[in-house]
Parts: sequence; structure tokens; C-alpha cells
Amino acid sequence: MPDVAQSLRQAIAATPVIDPHCHLRAGRPAADSLADLVLYHHVWVELVSSGMPVTATSQAGLPHELADPAMAPLDRVRAALPYLPNIRNTTCGSLLRCLLRDLYDVPEGELTDANVDQIADAVTHRASDPTWGTKLLRERCHITKALTVEDADEEPCCGGVGKGAEGVPILLAGKEGPAAALAGIEARLGREVETGDEYVEAMQELGRHYGRSSLHFAGVWVPPFLDWHEPRSSEMEYLLYHARQNEPLSESDIGLFAGLGLRSFLAGMREGNLRTIQLIVGAQVLPPHRSITQWHPRLPETLARLAAEFEDFHFNCSTASDLHTQDLAILAKHVPNISVAGYWWHTLYPATIRKSLELRLDIVPANKIVAFFSDAYHAEWVYPKLQLVQRLFGDVLLERVADGTYTEDLALSLVAQVFHDSAARIYGVTD
Repeated sequence: MPDVAQSLRQAIAATPVIDPHCHLRAGRPAADSLADLVLYHHVWVELVSSGMPVTATSQAGLPHELADPAMAPLDRVRAALPYLPNIRNTTCGSLLRCLLRDLYDVPEGELTDANVDQIADAVTHRASDPTWGTKLLRERCHITKALTVEDADEEPCCGGVGKGAEGVPILLAGKEGPAAALAGIEARLGREVETGDEYVEAMQELGRHYGRSSLHFAGVWVPPFLDWHEPRSSEMEYLLYHARQNEPLSESDIGLFAGLGLRSFLAGMREGNLRTIQLIVGAQVLPPHRSITQWHPRLPETLARLAAEFEDFHFNCSTASDLHTQDLAILAKHVPNISVAGYWWHTLYPATIRKSLELRLDIVPANKIVAFFSDAYHAEWVYPKLQLVQRLFGDVLLERVADGTYTEDLALSLVAQVFHDSAARIYGVTD
């Protein structure tokens, strides 16, 4: 099958790609320094886990995406060098070597004391070229549009970066504690939320704001134990009081509150035109920055009921828990306004990507499969992540052509469908 393999590889490499979830800066998608690349938070957390002191590369003891490290970039990279060999075996370690090798001509992608100054200068030099990030996305990755969830005043570069919105404040959704989540809602509205009715109105007001925007989507984190039942007034008063006091709440309490918040938010959105929801589930971040997976048997039923109540919305879903991979695929098979997307946080690894590809191709109509999103903060990290997904997708297609499941023509048509066309339709993107 060498001719078929070559045709598939060429098609995958040449096909335009839409990246519907990233953290790129709209006007400056490339990294500013080598530290931006080497200490990307997925790498940083592995280095810390392997033995690097949490404050070795950041005075705050947090990834630079969350807090100013208050240290010179090259000093931070030098502090990380002794620990990089510990993660040579991981996917993140491999992806880091790939971007250093292919984009900066680092032999074998290995950083050492001998070459770190030279490579740091090369990254800084590239960063001084305002066209570098856009060229990388368009010419090396063939990404025609990347939708960023970062707030920025900068104008999008060459039309290549559009806007979505993450962090819609569905209370207790996983990234922050109850008090912080409630404070975030109140800060956005400029008033306190003390009763259940005020909470509903607050979430509806936020929904109206997003619904009337020019965004491509509104993105929400939800806990997998999202609850569909309507809470009583007394329950809401209890939940709001204890949330404000930052006191522990039960799983069922959190599920009720988050469920009511999401439904109220969507009801408010109906007053505008935006109808695309990027729904991500399956991760919880524990302090100081330790993300774990979350799974719950309630999630499939709750999402099905959510989609039925809001049939005028489209829910493009991704999970950080592999245990929900089949759940989301079955939902996308049976529910017209649910689709599946990408590999997020704890699923961007070859074994889970391949499993997800196999299940989705077996179960989900192709126009409801979005094959890729980078979740990257800098354009350089988009490149190796896309390379990984494209390689695995090519392997799966080739196997299906070889065993007669797909014809070569079908396999080739699926490439454009899942890397570009599905996302263009779901997110209303024009190249």
C-alpha cells in the first residue's frame, strides 16, 4: 500500500486546518522567549513532578501562564535543564524536542548547557519578526483560522486568529473555588448575588452579553456531576451562603448550582445570535496547579437533557477524561446538536488520541467530528501537536483502507472533513 500511504500523507500535510480552541495572542501568536516554549505549563508540571523545585523557574511557584515568574527567561531555562532528561520518555518531552528540532534546527531537539544561549537568541530573534507566528501557522501548519480564548486588545493578525471566549463563569466549574467563582460573577456584573433569583438573573445577564457578541463561541467548563434538577429556594440560599464563605460543598450541591447556572446562561444567550457552545469537561485543578481527571455516570444523561432543552444551540464537546470518550461519541451519534472535538489536557497522548479517533470514526457522522484543537499558548506549540494528530489520523485511515473498511477516496475525503469543514460549519468560520 505504499502509493495509498503516500497519497494520504500528502493530503493530510496539505489540507487546510481550523484550530477552534487555542490561547494564542491575537496580534502576536509566537513565543517571546525560549522559556515560553520550554516551560509551557504541560512541560513545567512534568518537570516539577520529576523533582524540579516548584520555585526553580517561577518565584510564584506557578506556571508562567498563571503568574509572572519574576525571573529572567534564560535563567529559568537554565534552571530547568537538569530536569529535562527526566521527561525524555513523555509525549510532552517528545513534542518539545520536535518543535526545537524542526523550527529552530536544534540537533535531536536536545537542549544543553552548550547550546542553550544560541537557541535562546534564535527564539528571541524570531520573536522580533512580527510575521513569524503567522507564517508558522499558515505555511508550516496550514492553519487558516485559529480561535483564541484569550482576551486581548491587539488586532487579529492577517485574519488568522479569531475570537472565542473561555471562562464563562458557571459557578464551581472546576478551575477555581466557590468564593472565587462567585466573586468573578459579581465583579463582571458590579453587584452582589445573594439570592437564587439574583443568581439566575446574573447568569442570564452574562448570557445576554455573550449572545450579542461577535464571538465564534462561548466556552464553558462544567463538572461531570452537573445536575439537571431545579434547586429549591432554600437550597440556593444555603449554597450561595456557603460559597461566599468558601466552605466545602458536596458534589450534589455543586452539581445543582452549576446546572442552574448553565441553563440560566443559555436562556440569556437566546436573546442574541450566538448559538455555539464549546463545552469541556473532565478536569479539576487542585492547588497549587495540579490537574486531575474527573468522571461521573450522570454526565451523558445530563448533556442529552441539556441539548434537548436547548435544541437551537450546538454543543461541541471535549473531555479531559478518557472515561468519557465513548460517552461523548454516543451522544454525538444520537443527539443532532452535539458534536465532538479534539483531545484536551489529559487526552493529548498517542494512546488516547488513537482510541478517540477509532471510536469517533466508528460512531459519529463525519460532519460532527472536529479532529484537532491545539489549546496552545504560542504558535510554536501548535506545530508539534498538529504533527502528532495528523500522523495518528493517517495511520488509522491507512489501516482502514488496507482492511477494506474504507476506500482510498473515502479516506481522502475524511481528511478535509474533520480537519477543516466540520469546524468551519460548527463555528461559522470563513477562511
